[in-house]
Amino acid sequence: MDRRELEAKVLANVDGDLLMKHTEFISSYDRESGSEGDWKAAKYFEEVMTEYGLDVEVKSIESLISLPVSAEITLDDGSKISCITQSYAVSTQAGGLTEKAVYYPECKDVEGKIVVLKGLASPGACFEMERKGAAGLIFINGGDYPHNMAISPVWGMPVPETLELLGKIPVVSVTKKNGELLLDYLSNGSRDITIEAEVDTDFRNIPLCIADLKATTPTDRYILFNGHVDSWHKGATDNATANAAILEIARVLKDYKDQMRINVRFVWWSGHSNGRYTGSNWYADYNWEDIHENAVVNINIDAIGAEGSTSYRTVDSSAQCYNLGYEVIKELTGQEPKYSRIQRNGDQSFWGHGVPSLFQILSLQPESSQGSDTFVPGLPWYWHTTEDKFEYVSKEILTLDTKIYLLAIWRLITQPVIPFKFQYLGKEILRNLEEWQNVAGEAFDLSPLKEKAEVLERLFCGLDNEICRINELSNLTKDDEMKALKLNDCIMGINRALIPVHYCSKSPFEADLALSMKPFPGLTDLEKLSSMDQGSLEFKALERKLIRERNRIFHGLKEAVKLIENL
Repeated sequence: MDRRELEAKVLANVDGDLLMKHTEFISSYDRESGSEGDWKAAKYFEEVMTEYGLDVEVKSIESLISLPVSAEITLDDGSKISCITQSYAVSTQAGGLTEKAVYYPECKDVEGKIVVLKGLASPGACFEMERKGAAGLIFINGGDYPHNMAISPVWGMPVPETLELLGKIPVVSVTKKNGELLLDYLSNGSRDITIEAEVDTDFRNIPLCIADLKATTPTDRYILFNGHVDSWHKGATDNATANAAILEIARVLKDYKDQMRINVRFVWWSGHSNGRYTGSNWYADYNWEDIHENAVVNINIDAIGAEGSTSYRTVDSSAQCYNLGYEVIKELTGQEPKYSRIQRNGDQSFWGHGVPSLFQILSLQPESSQGSDTFVPGLPWYWHTTEDKFEYVSKEILTLDTKIYLLAIWRLITQPVIPFKFQYLGKEILRNLEEWQNVAGEAFDLSPLKEKAEVLERLFCGLDNEICRINELSNLTKDDEMKALKLNDCIMGINRALIPVHYCSKSPFEADLALSMKPFPGLTDLEKLSSMDQGSLEFKALERKLIRERNRIFHGLKEAVKLIENL
């Protein structure tokens, strides 16, 4: 049986009925982080994965979890407006918070006021408004149901330097209709509003579910295939469908251990929704060396299988993983997705370890019908609301999504060489450096980085050709096998050298904030430097900091060049 025939056989094993059975069971429970439903789902993971013969462990880890309890808005005439509060907002004192309210951005003087604004209660917006002096926040969401969010800018467990960044003001969200009532109330100027909110933020034990499928030929390397199990309310399409896909892919792959060259580690995180990625952050901290040494790629699965999500227009990934994602999506759907650089969300806790990412959000609502007020365009209207129920799951789309993930994982674990394509990364690095040089202008010189990146891009071309050559061979000689081993070591080393500087602003052992970040985020201060007085102490101090960051990036680029030259 040739490679393509075997792939078709593997994909044919995916059972849509079993996917729906898993999804229905998991989504029958409310699954806030650490809740009874969260733990029942974890027990289900343990039972199913044990039945499949995998090595299974369910840990109980202590985490700072924030659960919204209740909220209400009262106008000065005594009328009430329903609302919800958000994870990591603060509770109001007895009697609530009463202050003048203003609509932002029409009124930019927000200090000491309750601020009404349109959009979701995102960490970035809350972070900005709090620092402008707002006393409380009311977000107007689109649609008939308010969206649950976690508003902390801290990724996972706070450390002493980030404790002060935890929310200090109450935050609530209202529907579009109730938002219109509020705006009408404020149409003639600032008026009093009272917010009453209760949020329960405390340490709780949450589950961390791990199952290892090990190749017949021993290896320490593994694919980290993961998704969150905790959810807002029933969370059928976010994230019970993804949990079901993980179980089903484990069932299919267990019969092909003799074909595997790399292990697969299946993980369900809790603490995603109510812990700001605290489950994956805990795992990243407590397993740093193992992840750094052995994790080949982080494959995250989130919010799949929703009715009407027929668009596969992007591949969320690191650049070197894009081609693999593109190929499997095109083969199984006929669509040609564009590259979308993976963002700072969705349990992407492993960049400091040097682990690239493939996938996160996959199937989307078509652009003509996508939710305009969701955090991620293309997610359905009921995302992060009480209405994310089993009735909105599509068996056909869930089965297709599962096959896309399965085929990508299959090629990663069965091909002689990890099937990354680094030319995309080389072009992205050069483009990013040129963009930063344009920002810096004459104030700072990035030419040493650009010169080294140009060398790296040329070397990537030869590396990609050699990866393809080996993987296209039907039979490998002993020399080919040795070359494949060397190429895989080289690929792992390149990722360890480049990802921490391309995606992280801090050291590999720290966690950046849960806020959007640009490529080479350590160069962000160039935005300040370019407008400063070059003779000032402040300029020279910031210049020295950026020289150190330039050194860090140069070292990463140089290490990647050496790895390829030494093949």
